[in-house]
Amino acid sequence: MNSAEGKGAPYLAIPSRTTREERSCTVTNSKAEARWRRQIAVVLAIIVATASSVVLSPAPRVSAGTYNPLKAIQYADQWWNKRNPKFQSYGFGDCANFVSQCLIAGGLNLRASSSADTRGCIALCMNLDTFLTNTLKATVWKMSSSSRAPTGLQPGDVAIFGNWLGLRHAVFVSAKQSNGQPLFNAHTYDRKKTTLGWLFSGWTYVKYYHIVKSPVTVAVAPKPATSAKTAVVAQPAVTTRSSVPATILNPQPEPVEPESLVTTLAPSSITSTSAMLKGVIRPDGQPALWFFEYGASETYDYATDKQGPLLGYVTCNVDLAVTGLKPDTLYHTRLVRVAPDGNLTTGSDTTFRTPEAPRTGIPQD
Repeated sequence: MNSAEGKGAPYLAIPSRTTREERSCTVTNSKAEARWRRQIAVVLAIIVATASSVVLSPAPRVSAGTYNPLKAIQYADQWWNKRNPKFQSYGFGDCANFVSQCLIAGGLNLRASSSADTRGCIALCMNLDTFLTNTLKATVWKMSSSSRAPTGLQPGDVAIFGNWLGLRHAVFVSAKQSNGQPLFNAHTYDRKKTTLGWLFSGWTYVKYYHIVKSPVTVAVAPKPATSAKTAVVAQPAVTTRSSVPATILNPQPEPVEPESLVTTLAPSSITSTSAMLKGVIRPDGQPALWFFEYGASETYDYATDKQGPLLGYVTCNVDLAVTGLKPDTLYHTRLVRVAPDGNLTTGSDTTFRTPEAPRTGIPQD
């Protein structure tokens, strides 16, 4: 017994079996750990690869050299009073969004801006200013309301108007007048071929952004030339500004049908310096404001104050006297209806001519 205990055979047999089991468990754990490490390595590799692609991938390239202003202008003329379902609509504050759409139609990628929405447009004027200035590197002019637009401004360029609150209203340069001044298309107050004058009635300064590298000619003359030999004479600049937007009509506007909401009638009581402007409005169940636009050309450099509202469904005859006209001058006028949402409906262009100023008699001795 003592001899067996001295040899320790029974005592040593059990630890020997335990050691083999432990070794087996150790091998199994090592394999599991190896698989776990491989899985972790794969996951880390995927994370690193994804992060590298995000960090190292270049931002979308934006270059004014790829910009096609003609396509942008065509888009502006097509969608100036509609909302393209391919893009988001921002309701009453859709101006920067509309200008963004024009630029996209011209071939620019606005997704380079961190402020772009899911459709690739920039909805705020301040963010659009940052994109045009810092990313696109457009030539920028900042001018007050007393300054004329720079001659370098071209159709296809952009302007953003502002006041003490900052940049507030973005518009797209869709054409130029024969005197070199721009015409604008815009959303919010949906306008086509709008002149500078009315914009400065609400804003105190403007920033112009020159993008176009290969200018296109989209000029709008006061009157079309009747022959190749007939020169087009530009209308003189008007110092009095309209308090509301003004729009250029087509040279031959479509006739207004009797059932339309707005009809411009021929003025009456015309003198050398005044006239009674007249028209017909159908409120169509919604409160409707109205005013007249008038001027020596279809740019309508003047506008009366807003009148109304008119209510109900009854057709209303409206008239308003204007003074300060020039003798022996052909004037254009039209009636404009303002819906509650700000949308404008215009009557057809109507013309009238003021007579010559009466001659005063010279007293005889």
